[in-house]
Amino acid sequence: MKSNFKILLVEDSKAFRESISQLLGVYNDVDEADNLADARKTLSSKSYDVVILDKGLPDGDGINLISFIKDSNPNCVVIILTSDSDFSSVKHCIARGADDYVIKSENIIPDLLVRIPVAVSKAASSRRLENLEQQVKDAFKYEIVGKSPATIELREYILSLKGTQANVLITGESGTGKELVARRLNAIEDDGKRPFIALNCGAIPENLIESELFGHKKGSYTGATMDRPGRFELANNGDIFLDEIGEMPLSAQVRLLRVIQEGEVTRVGESRPIKINCRVIAATNQSLENMVRQGKFREDLFHRLNVIRISTTPLRERMSDIPDIAYLFTLQIGGANFKIANSAIAALTSYEWPGNIRELRNAIDRAVISARRRNANELVFEDINIGSPINDIKYRMRKIEAGLPTDKSDLTRKKYDDFLLITHREYLRSALEVTRGNLIELSNLLGVSRATIFRRVSELGLKVKNGHVYEDTTPLTNKFETFSERLQ
Repeated sequence: MKSNFKILLVEDSKAFRESISQLLGVYNDVDEADNLADARKTLSSKSYDVVILDKGLPDGDGINLISFIKDSNPNCVVIILTSDSDFSSVKHCIARGADDYVIKSENIIPDLLVRIPVAVSKAASSRRLENLEQQVKDAFKYEIVGKSPATIELREYILSLKGTQANVLITGESGTGKELVARRLNAIEDDGKRPFIALNCGAIPENLIESELFGHKKGSYTGATMDRPGRFELANNGDIFLDEIGEMPLSAQVRLLRVIQEGEVTRVGESRPIKINCRVIAATNQSLENMVRQGKFREDLFHRLNVIRISTTPLRERMSDIPDIAYLFTLQIGGANFKIANSAIAALTSYEWPGNIRELRNAIDRAVISARRRNANELVFEDINIGSPINDIKYRMRKIEAGLPTDKSDLTRKKYDDFLLITHREYLRSALEVTRGNLIELSNLLGVSRATIFRRVSELGLKVKNGHVYEDTTPLTNKFETFSERLQ
């Protein structure tokens, strides 16, 4: 009869192992091992759908084999056999990577017959979800998201450039997504395999930039131990992205101009030119026109690069894009199971983002870490930690306004208590700033006992040092149970 699964049974009791193997072997291909060493040897030569692993083996704890199994065959399902019904022990097995467990008893065969297909099915579903999630991430990897007029116009303009080989100059503030625009220009081409080679001109020492761009011959300078192609050769029949082009030294600008004009490069130390065909996409956060006037950038090179001009818009001028960008970053960083609460979106859209998209991504990265610390998969108001808002009263008041109810779904006891808690902390934080951290003065002004002020400041996660007020990063919800009662 055709087998269902390939199973490796690792069990030191021969009689017990043979009885299980015989019954499972009616519908499955079952191999056996009686210790960790034999199991490792077998797993190194064959792959299995399921490993049934005894927790207690003569040469060690079966749990120690789980990582070996998962490293060699990530799709393999591991079911632990244990005589211990203690939940903490079972939880430990699952934490180490086991997919399921079965307690040794008279019902072990029926348990295994049920749990094996269930565990395999769950693992397969998980893999399908991971694959789907990865497909979504890949699909949006170089997508420019947002609903603002500026973003819609940018997407349409990029699509209009499909098939062109004209050089492109991308300008805009730092962090506004200039490289994303360049990668999107590359990604829209039909073949999908068009080379894209990036170089940060500001990160390469002046004495090495020509070698990086054009390649070098072995022995052409100290350290050149072999022939090496340059970035232009690697980008042949594709795109080369020159970020921070304004940082390129004038000596290299001369050679770059010749490469663009002649369509060929000559490696450092070589005399034979190499024909190349690639589009140059350059980016800068500086005004190249001003640099030309100051003699810091060649005018002829500027005109060669400035065939097509794309300007990226600062995030503060397209605030309506923030929700879509935040959702995308949350997917990329946290995964498909992560969500963003409306309160978190409100906090994100109340900030002007001087660091633009790069700063927003960093904020989402921190928020995901904060949510995971709470064992949650939703970003909420308290997870958002932006810049240095401690002295930004306007920003903080907007965050408080974001917590006000707008419909009946907001009228819950938890949201009410959370709002009181947040509002109370903001009041005391501002009060402490006014008194330069002097808790005794604050106690006298408010007519509240010193013990109460000290206790409430501590419970709200506020700290004072050298007259400055600092905020504890621990989520307020962790302090809620003790503090909310005292607000009543």
